[in-house]
Parts: sequence; structure tokens; C-alpha cells
Amino acid sequence: MKLSGLDDLLINLSKNNSTILYGGYSAGVCVLAPTLKGLEFADDMSQMPYLQQSTVILEGLGILNYQVAPHYKSEGHPETEAIDQVVSYYIKNKMLFKALNDGEVIIIE
Repeated sequence: MKLSGLDDLLINLSKNNSTILYGGYSAGVCVLAPTLKGLEFADDMSQMPYLQQSTVILEGLGILNYQVAPHYKSEGHPETEAIDQVVSYYIKNKMLFKALNDGEVIIIE
């Protein structure tokens, strides 16, 4: 998102109350939160898929005012147990969050 500029585009559209349809699965919805802290329990933060991006960005887009814990109690998903740790982190740090089971969505009108 950072390399393509999509992050800035989404932030600007959100600030201008523009009507948009955004679909994100897993990390695609997590990036809308204020921060990505806590997700290191589920994802390997040392993996850098793009040579142009050499640092981990933990700042979310801040479009949502809460964190998202995807794959929560999702049968058969390999990250389900790790998401339990993410949820525990959010609770311990008194962070607002929504835990989503696979197949659940967030709709904001």
C-alpha cells in the first residue's frame, strides 16, 4: 500500500467522507486500524517481500478506530491459535478491537 500510494488515497477518501467500497481479507482489513501492533504474534515481521521497503510499518491507516483480529476461532485456519495471542494482547493493552471469524465482514455506512 505504501509503495503504490493506496494508503494515502484511502486516508484522503475517508477524511472527505467519500463513498467507497473497499474489500480486504486478513491483513487487508487490519491495515485500516490505528496500528498493526499485536499482529506480530500471527505474522512474521521479519519477512520483507519488497526490496524498496526495508522497514516494517506498524502504523495503520486509522480509518477504523479499533483493531481487527481476523481468523478468530476460524475452523481449519492455520493462524487461528496465533490470533488468540493477538486478542490477549489487545485485551491486556486495553485496545478496542473486533474479532472476526472467517466469513464475517465489517460494513460501515
